[in-house]
Formats: sequence, structure tokens, C-alpha cells
Amino acid sequence: MLLTLFRNVVGECTLRPARRMVCLAGAVSAFLLWADTAPTAGAAMLDHATTNYLTHCGGCHGIEGISARTFVPILRDHVGTFACSAEGRAYIGRVPGVSMSLIRDDQELADVMNFVLFRMGGASTPAGTKPFTAAEIHTLRAQPIASTDLLALRAEVLARAAAQCPR
Repeated sequence: MLLTLFRNVVGECTLRPARRMVCLAGAVSAFLLWADTAPTAGAAMLDHATTNYLTHCGGCHGIEGISARTFVPILRDHVGTFACSAEGRAYIGRVPGVSMSLIRDDQELADVMNFVLFRMGGASTPAGTKPFTAAEIHTLRAQPIASTDLLALRAEVLARAAAQCPR
């Protein structure tokens, strides 16, 4: 019953993008209620990086990395393309949502970035891509992107990264 509630709340989130944060909070609450009442044998447990993603990123990027058609980019099966170049990798560590994240611990943020890159990025993440480290995140977030046109900058960086991707 609670799992059905969770699915209904998530459905509402896609229908009402203006209330996405409220929807996300409701969806996470419904899931946690369901998880608390579900049998523990074989029950899904969320790791810390997943929980941080849902709490800090999922409201805009979607709980499955699929955002509404707005200026917020879709992560699922796309974000890994940035890892095809050093510039692209630095870009995703410097975007405002990452560099100014409320996740202040660099290792926790590196774990979230690795969750996004390797689990959400799927086949878009090139084989051999190195995971983010706390030190790398610390360096990148100290130099946040200052562009006033993030959409144009993102398109340029993504095009250059895609050109370097193995085919």
C-alpha cells in the first residue's frame, strides 16, 4: 500500500514541476515509510551517496536522473559524456549545484558525484573513467563557474567532450 503511495507521489511530481521539491519530499517520505514497514530480509537499503543525491540533487535532476524539460540537464545515460575530457570532468565538479552544494564534506560530495557518474551515467561514462576523490572535489569546488550563461557554456563543454569520447 505504501509502495503504491510512493509511486503516486512520484507521478504527481512529474505532473507538477513547480512543486517538485514538495513532491520529492513526499516521495522520499513515502518510500521511507514503506521501507520502515517492509520485511527486512531482501529489503532495499539506500547507501549514503544515494540518500545525499535524493536529498540535495533529486529535486531538480529527478530521483532517477531524469529531469523535466527545462534548463536542468538530464543525468541518466548522459552525464558520463563529460568524463570524456578533462575540461568536461572539471565542469561537472564546478557547476553551481556541485561547487556550492550544501554537502560540505568533500568525500561525501565525491561519493555523490561518483554515484551520478557511474550509476546514473550508465553507458555514457567511458570505460576506465577514474572516480572523483575528495581532494579533486575540494580543488574544483574552490573554483566555481562564474559564467552568466550556463546553458551556452554547458553546450560548448559538452560538444568538446563528446568529440573526445571513444567510439
